[in-house]
Amino acid sequence: GVPVVIEGAAADAAAQDVWDRDVLQDRLGARVFHVGGYAFGLAEFLQYAENNADDTPLYLFDKRFAEAAPELAAAYKPPKYFDDDLFGLLEGRRPDWRWLIVGGARSGSAWHKDPNGTSAWNATLRGRKRWLFFPPRTTPPGVRPSADGLDLVAPLSIAEWTRAFYA
Repeated sequence: GVPVVIEGAAADAAAQDVWDRDVLQDRLGARVFHVGGYAFGLAEFLQYAENNADDTPLYLFDKRFAEAAPELAAAYKPPKYFDDDLFGLLEGRRPDWRWLIVGGARSGSAWHKDPNGTSAWNATLRGRKRWLFFPPRTTPPGVRPSADGLDLVAPLSIAEWTRAFYA
């Protein structure tokens, strides 16, 4: 497990205007997506993401986005480096495998381990995302493993952790 950054691998998808904020709002604004345990219309979420002042903003993290917006699923093909998809062999038993993630400033996930214990890849099509990686058996400062060891527990939000340990 060594993290790798491959620049330009999603260039074909990123070049499509379907990913532009205004295009998403115009074409899909009324469609409903999963945002932090709530159902949001995309236009409503984009407005929230742009204007909130929350310490820990919500972000759209939807594993069923292709049901709400099949055109988004069609607009993106995994880069050639990930053609070998062994989960594809599981047919009807396949675990969740793709998500649409959209967030505004300061949004993001908490410290976590991959729930399927797999390797994963992500593509940033617009904006930027900061990643913090630690070796597999290294727990970040101020964070502790959960009682069952399957996840991580942090008393601070990621923003607070960043200010305390990363800045």
